[in-house]
Parts: sequence; structure tokens; C-alpha cells
Amino acid sequence: MIWWLRRRGAFGLLPGVLLGFALGIGLTLNVIFVFPSFLGNYAMATELSNFLCLIPSIGLIVCLERRMPSVERSAVRRLDARDITLVSGFALLATAVASAMSFLGPEAMWTAARNNLLFCGLALGAWPLLGHRATLLPVFWMIHSMFLGGRGHNDPYPWVIVTEEARVAHAAVGAVAVFLAGVLSLVCLTPRTER
Repeated sequence: MIWWLRRRGAFGLLPGVLLGFALGIGLTLNVIFVFPSFLGNYAMATELSNFLCLIPSIGLIVCLERRMPSVERSAVRRLDARDITLVSGFALLATAVASAMSFLGPEAMWTAARNNLLFCGLALGAWPLLGHRATLLPVFWMIHSMFLGGRGHNDPYPWVIVTEEARVAHAAVGAVAVFLAGVLSLVCLTPRTER
């Protein structure tokens, strides 16, 4: 058990990622960027903390990529179930940390928590198919949500989710659905010998 936790980075990598995420979103509160719109009618404004929500999703993929398939195939215990528990638990922990920091700024922290779930779900869902390149999917989602623009001033397209305000219900439901789909993809699509 200790060997597996050390190998996956549960003692060094994941705590460092969580600390960087929490400090990053706490220190960049209310720093707003406005990007030009290439396809939409209106440019979208977003907080810098939304970009920092990519940090946990990248950490999860690094954690999963630290496997040793040749050694782990002969493991007595089911490491695949432990991997799924570790990465989904860490994603939920990072979301809970962002939510707990809501005393700094409720809107920004609830948005960061929601976007963390979205990005972690995208990364976990893409990992069985793309491997270490799965980190690109949340990054591309963030880029396209910035440069696609919106339907109106501060009115993004509903499926973008990232730039929606914290109180928008469909964005929260969408982020949770993407996260659950990512975990399900991780459970169903990764061959057992590769976990």
C-alpha cells in the first residue's frame, strides 16, 4: 500500500498540486481578463482563477501516468480500483477546498470548484484514450471557451460552462455530469492489464 501511494505521488505530488491550486485561486481573486472573440459576437471576461483550475486535472494525469504496468500486472491487490478511488477522491477534495475558501469571495470560489470538477472530468475521461496527452483536453476547453465569445455581454453559450457565473444551475449540473462521465470512462475503458 505504501509503495503504491509513493509511486502515484500521494505523499508529494498531490499535496503539492492541492496547495498550489488553493494558493493560486486565493491569490488571484478578482483578477479579470477579457479575451477577444474570434467567432462570437461578444468578448468574454473571466477570472484568472479559472485558468488555475487546470492544475488539479494535470496533477491527476501525472499521477495516473506514474504507473509501472509490468510490475503492477502481477499485483495481488486490485490497483485499478485504488487508482480510480485516489484520483476521483483527489478531484473531489480539490473541489471541497475551493468551496471551503468561499469566505474569500463566494462567486469566484464556487466557480473555481465547479470548473475544477469539469476539467478533472474531461482529463479523466480522455486518459484511457489519449494517455499523457489527456491534459490537452481541459486546456483546449478553456481556450475555446475564451475565444469563442458569447451570445451577449456576460452571456456565454450554455455548453461552455467555464465562463458561466457561479449561480447558474445548468453549469453546475453539466460540470458534475462531465466529472461522473470521466470517472465512468476511467472505470470502463481502461484495460485491466494497463491499470
